[in-house]
Amino acid sequence: MVSSNNKYIKNALFLSYTSLSDFLKCPHSFYLKNLYRDPKSGHRLQIASPYLSLGSTVHDAIKWFLEIQGQANLDQLIKKYRNLWLKFTGKRGGFASREEEAVFGKRGLLMMENFYKNWQILGKSAPHINFPKYNLVENVVLTGNFDFVGEKKDGTLWVVDFKTGVTDKKDPLQLYLYAILAENNFGKKVTQASFWYLDRESSPSPVVLEPLEGQVQWLQEKGQEVKKAVEKGQWVCIKNEMEDICNECQIYQALKDGQGEFQFSDFRFKKDVYYLNKFP
Repeated sequence: MVSSNNKYIKNALFLSYTSLSDFLKCPHSFYLKNLYRDPKSGHRLQIASPYLSLGSTVHDAIKWFLEIQGQANLDQLIKKYRNLWLKFTGKRGGFASREEEAVFGKRGLLMMENFYKNWQILGKSAPHINFPKYNLVENVVLTGNFDFVGEKKDGTLWVVDFKTGVTDKKDPLQLYLYAILAENNFGKKVTQASFWYLDRESSPSPVVLEPLEGQVQWLQEKGQEVKKAVEKGQWVCIKNEMEDICNECQIYQALKDGQGEFQFSDFRFKKDVYYLNKFP
């Protein structure tokens, strides 16, 4: 079982699955998405995306349902989903038209119905933990938000991540991160990990994980790479060309240059959300 010293680290660099994935794809886009702050608001920049809006609404509705331990019927769950969706209507959610928004909204409703029909397969939930973390290397902390951590009858843990996308995840890195965080913060071994594709599966799909110690070592190496990049302040696009940058860098550079249409500020995550016509 993996564990680390969870002592408080002042001015720590926090790495999540999303931010680490950004760094692995392109260091410069990692900087634009995760480190750059708008000079006026002090917030990070984010592009309104239909896929992110759908995922956020579905996850928040399920989180509410699980927090009240399933003490709601399907109509109440759908009502909660619809109320949460109001935050992302129109351009606020990245939708180019009402028709596009309707398609995504209906997909979410089907996920709510599928989850409600089958959620009891998850079993007993582990106690909720705010801000789970794992001190990776000096001044670098691994963190993330669990979708579900279950307690199995043998006392071990089951980590489940809910998926709202249209394609299956080929890389289990996200589950490795959550398993490491779960073992470190609950003090129990993770013996099962799964993705649950809510739009097409009635139960979570198991993923076989290798021993976590090897993954911790790999993450520590990547943590050192991120730390060195931050110290040097040199953020080179993965294309490394004078007149061309990758698609992700183009999109967020456009926001930085003022080409986006401001929608709202997400104060919980300290982000300013913009609509961008050219967003693919």
